[in-house]
Amino acid sequence: MSKLTKEFYNVQNPALGAYLLARFSLGYLEENQNMTPMPLLFVVLPMIYKKDVVDFISSTQKSSSLHFFADKFTEKQNSNNDLIIQIQGLSQQYKMMTLEALRLSIIGELISIQDNVYILPLRDNINDFKPKTKDIRKMGNAAEKFGIWCSRLSLVEISQILKVRF
Repeated sequence: MSKLTKEFYNVQNPALGAYLLARFSLGYLEENQNMTPMPLLFVVLPMIYKKDVVDFISSTQKSSSLHFFADKFTEKQNSNNDLIIQIQGLSQQYKMMTLEALRLSIIGELISIQDNVYILPLRDNINDFKPKTKDIRKMGNAAEKFGIWCSRLSLVEISQILKVRF
């Protein structure tokens, strides 16, 4: 493993991904009392592992919407529409990491998969995890906020806004 690959893995690793998937699922559940559909998890890491996206999510109010968040990318002063367009390709690239993160989140009892392939976050276990760095806290908060926004929409609406296929 090269030094650059090792550094990449230290930042974007399945253990962090497990925490982020759990926080996303927690936000989704707390907003509308429904469990997260599993296909939706495959857009979480491509979104939250991008610093620009986390910064945009963090600067957008929780009460806003996914549509409002996506519109921020196309504003002239931001001009980052390519980030939204990249999500589909990134979700394919991150598929194995997402699956590994999902496996770790189950083993770590952060989530449970229900028979109908919906994700149930285990709130007490998620809340026991205390991130030590400001950046990981920010990523966790962004993942949860992203989950809240997604919970207000159908998979079809999310796929149209984020330009992804489930």
